[in-house]
Amino acid sequence: MALPPLGPSGREAEDAQWLELTGKSGMGINVSPVHRLRISGPGPSSLTALPKDNRPVNRARGEAILAGKWKFGVSHIETPEGHSPWGPAFPSIHFTDRIHRFHWLRDLASLGPAGQSRARALVVAWAEAYGKWENFAWRLSVTADRLINWLCAGPSLFAPFEGEARIAVMETLGRQLRHLHFSGVEETDPVSRFRIAVALCLGGAATDDGRKSLDAGLAMLEAECTAQILPDGGHASRSPEALAEAMLDIQTVEELLLRLGLNAPSFLTKLQARMAAMLSFFQQADGGLLPANGGGDSSNGVAQAAMRPHGSVNSKFSFARLSAYQRIQAEGLTVYLDAGPGPERPNGAHAHAGALAMTVDDGPDRLITSCGSNTDLEPVLRDAARRTAAHSVLSLNGEDSAVFTFDPATGVRVPEGPDQLAIRRMEEGDQYLVEGQHGGWRVRHGLIYRRRLYVAMNGGRITGEDSLSRPMSETASSFPGGLIPFEIRFHLHPDVQMADGPDDRTVFLGLPRRHRVWRFRSETLLSVENSRYWGGEVAQRARQLVIRGVADPGADGSQAPNRVRWALSRVEPGVQGESA
Repeated sequence: MALPPLGPSGREAEDAQWLELTGKSGMGINVSPVHRLRISGPGPSSLTALPKDNRPVNRARGEAILAGKWKFGVSHIETPEGHSPWGPAFPSIHFTDRIHRFHWLRDLASLGPAGQSRARALVVAWAEAYGKWENFAWRLSVTADRLINWLCAGPSLFAPFEGEARIAVMETLGRQLRHLHFSGVEETDPVSRFRIAVALCLGGAATDDGRKSLDAGLAMLEAECTAQILPDGGHASRSPEALAEAMLDIQTVEELLLRLGLNAPSFLTKLQARMAAMLSFFQQADGGLLPANGGGDSSNGVAQAAMRPHGSVNSKFSFARLSAYQRIQAEGLTVYLDAGPGPERPNGAHAHAGALAMTVDDGPDRLITSCGSNTDLEPVLRDAARRTAAHSVLSLNGEDSAVFTFDPATGVRVPEGPDQLAIRRMEEGDQYLVEGQHGGWRVRHGLIYRRRLYVAMNGGRITGEDSLSRPMSETASSFPGGLIPFEIRFHLHPDVQMADGPDDRTVFLGLPRRHRVWRFRSETLLSVENSRYWGGEVAQRARQLVIRGVADPGADGSQAPNRVRWALSRVEPGVQGESA
């Protein structure tokens, strides 16, 4: 079996936690004998063409796998030379999930003849071990990912197959395609549904008898694009990385259809222009993306790969109304503000409670960010990254600004709110002003949170003000009680170097690429604490600046303790210190 046995290892608790955090898509799929009979049969006799894989490769991971070293998240195993990992118990459910998806196949195949030979051997070994059925490995989303990754491996994977190996691989390929064709509509997770549609399109187009699967896939893909791609070009999950992944999938489907001489539906072409414009909005000077709402920073090159067919696209707009982000561009300084609540159901399975959180970048240097997330991260850590405290924003009483509630459609918790979220933006003299507020804690504590950011047009300074206030319509006695603790966090990117300032309210932040120094100064006590950054392909240690205070539930937010001011300013040679 692929899963470790029950026992003193705490597998029961791991199972419960896995299902709580992954929902219906994480459950093993039990099907009737009739379904297994229905999907059985011979595989395609030939492949008409194979899709081109435009995704970047991780050669370091490929080299590790070639050496028998497998790692997903914190779990890892080693296999003897020439042995496959299939058969023995895997160290965790998360590891099991990731290895069966075969996202690693392109990394291994990129290493030339040795890597391609090993990739073929592992696919054959998988077909022998799991090619007919396995409840966990044949979950719909996993099957879709695996089928796409196999097909995108191209001729280097399929052409050398012969004899029994070819029969086994082609048979399970046909079986998996029929499984998705007959059961794909049962998947509840939107992103997984999108991938199922893509797998049906690619599998149907690539196989000599796949016309019905292709037609079903195109119909499903059009429906999912309509449901998931917003009119402004963003993704309904509000994840920039999900948008980049969807673009790559659409491009792969369109390219294969055109190469086969088939008519590519017009929606594939029409969507891409506005998706590219929105992805350009999220793309930062280092070529990566804003890490937000379950997505990473695209330091692996996914965003650049998605944008490559579109040439130079430079989005000039500063507010993505439906995707709900503000962007301030001040010379080389880029500031993003999350201006939206949790996405509409069922698109919030990985969304974050990060309303009014900000990120700051100085050219290609990332300065202030969030903890980020990535798909190889264990579900418990992905869940931790969703919390308000994992973002550069205020959190009150240790509580999230959104309320996480159970979504029966997907079986996971999704962020609802915050309520009364409003944003305004204007220019004042030589600076931009973005002001936002929400009532995420109003019901619980009677306070409205407001954030003001003043960004100098020359890109040299940001002045911030965070405040908590009682609404004027409510009396001070409406929420009796003592002072309420709060924290304002500023998560630093792992590349940022830090030095103590002259007092306990000031720190200096060094940027490695531009060799610039920024000064962060608070009007109250500032502490430096450990953090984690999960936005890249590997988890990294990081630091965070934290301003702690207590709020009076009856105050109007115009002065301390309910109001905190801070400043982030670029240090120019010869310039002395300044107050917040």
